[in-house]
Amino acid sequence: MRRSLGALRSGGPCCGHCRRSLLAGETLHELETGRHVCELCFGALPADRRLAVSSERVHASERPLDVVPKAA
Repeated sequence: MRRSLGALRSGGPCCGHCRRSLLAGETLHELETGRHVCELCFGALPADRRLAVSSERVHASERPLDVVPKAA
């Protein structure tokens, strides 16, 4: 269990404010200052500082997953 948690922490995106490792499907925002923050910390910012330069969804792996039609 500890090894698998350590594997999740290394190399994945994390929040520059709360230092939390982001899970697949969460959004990572880049601020004008260059910091990267999670959705929770981004929402807690004052309205005048809540300007994201870019936002991207965290993927489960380096390769995006294929989307296939549901079997009929």
